[in-house]
Amino acid sequence: MIMLSFDAEEFDLPREHGIDIPLADAVAISAQGMQRVLDVLQQCGVPATFFTTVRFAQGAPGIVERMVGDGHEVASHSVDHSAFRPGDVERSRVMLEQLCQCPVVGYRQPRMQHVDPEQLRQAGYRYNASMHPTWIPGRYNHLREPRLPHAESHIVQMPSSVTPWLRLPLFWLACHHYPQWLYLWLADRTLAHDGSLLLYFHPWEFVDLSALPQWRVPYLVRRNSGSTMERRLRTLIARLARRDSRFVTITQFCDASGL
Repeated sequence: MIMLSFDAEEFDLPREHGIDIPLADAVAISAQGMQRVLDVLQQCGVPATFFTTVRFAQGAPGIVERMVGDGHEVASHSVDHSAFRPGDVERSRVMLEQLCQCPVVGYRQPRMQHVDPEQLRQAGYRYNASMHPTWIPGRYNHLREPRLPHAESHIVQMPSSVTPWLRLPLFWLACHHYPQWLYLWLADRTLAHDGSLLLYFHPWEFVDLSALPQWRVPYLVRRNSGSTMERRLRTLIARLARRDSRFVTITQFCDASGL
């Protein structure tokens, strides 16, 4: 089974580099990318899971309405992508359920930081998708963590996919920077080996970030953004669809796997 996931968050990346971007601009950039992502998914006929911050849901209600109407899963990405308080784990679920009028059972901590599984269980979640079992210099080193979905403290842990060999990441930056043939081959081989694949992206990747010099987005991030990334997503879906597998939301995967 193939799971595509997107962190539907306000575009706050400039703040990591000392640039203060207004919330309205941060939401507008992500909303523009979300329209393109939803168009691709609709045209390809595949579902996805959207880890949504409350700030984004409040700022782009029409996008969230379409997300739900198109049959995608809404999960929590906390309240605010730039500021986290412990109570935001439960508060974000309650607020998103009110905003989206649908159940919210999955959680991903901003920037893939650690979150206590017991806290998630008590807050009413079923699964946690905050683990990236690889090494990202300057961020985290999770090379010793399990690679595949598993139960922990009554929470299903859903790690993002990395290759079985060397744990090469298959996340958004890999899709931007690996030669496309290599990324497709690695994703295909990982799916064949593991029987499942969980990838994650951001809607703002599908906006031409090179056209926004005022936010000083690093080349590492803006390379192959916009229409190029849109083409890469279409090609990825087409390549994976050739396999005897299907695209599902994360909750659908948990149901089918008995987790």
